[in-house]
Amino acid sequence: MPEDTNPAPGTEKELHAARQLISQYAMAFDLLTRIAHAATEKEVIDNILQVFDLLFSPQTLFYAALNHDRQVGRVYFLSPLKDAVPAIQGRLSGFSRRYAWTDSGNGFQIMIRYNKTDLGVLEIDDVQFPDEKERYLSFSLSITEVCGLAIENAKRYQFIRDAEDQLRTEKEKLEKALSEVKTLSGLIPICSHCKKIRDDKGYWNQVEAYISQHSDAKFSHGICQDCLQLHYADYMPITKE
Repeated sequence: MPEDTNPAPGTEKELHAARQLISQYAMAFDLLTRIAHAATEKEVIDNILQVFDLLFSPQTLFYAALNHDRQVGRVYFLSPLKDAVPAIQGRLSGFSRRYAWTDSGNGFQIMIRYNKTDLGVLEIDDVQFPDEKERYLSFSLSITEVCGLAIENAKRYQFIRDAEDQLRTEKEKLEKALSEVKTLSGLIPICSHCKKIRDDKGYWNQVEAYISQHSDAKFSHGICQDCLQLHYADYMPITKE
C-alpha cells in the first residue's frame, strides 16, 4: 500500500511558517549586505525601508529621526505618506518606548537604538497580513540593533568626511596665504660700511632694492634725527638758550 506523502494540515501550516521565516532571514542578510555598502545616512535608511517594504508590504512605512532632545527631525519615506510630515513630527516627538502598536492595530512603531542611544522611530502600519503582525514585530525587534549600528556608522562616517572636507578647505586657504607671503631668512651678507647686501649672484644691492625683491615690504624714505644733525646741520634753525 503506497505511503501517504501529503502532510497533515498542522504540518503544512508549520512548513509554510518555516518557509516564511527563512525568507525573512534571507531578507535580513540582504539588509546587512546593502547597508554595508551605503556611505550616507540617507542611503542606509532608504535600504532599511526597502527591506521592510519587501518583508511586510505595508501601506505606511517611514523612519523619523530623533534629535538629541528627542524631537523628530527629518522623516524618511519611500512612498507618499498619509499624514503630513509636521503631524508625524508632533505625534512621535518624545517617543521613548521600545515599541508600540499603531492606532489601526495593524502595525507598530519601533525605536531604533544603538548602544542605548535612541536614533529614530520606524513606523510600519497596515501590513499585508495583519494576522502575522505579532511575528512581524518579533522579527523586526530582532534586527533593530543591526539597523541602529548601520545608521550610527553612517552618521559617524559623514561627520568624519565633513571634517576632512573642512580641514582640506582650511589647508588650501593656508597654503594660498603662505604662497602670497615672502619672508627673509638665513644669513644675509651686508657691507659693514655702505650697508649694501650681496645677493646669490654676487652682486651688491642697495638695502631697499634687496628687501623689496625678497619681501612684500615697501619703503617710504625720511631722515632720522641723527642724520639730520650730521648732514644738514647748516640748514637747521638756531635755537636760543
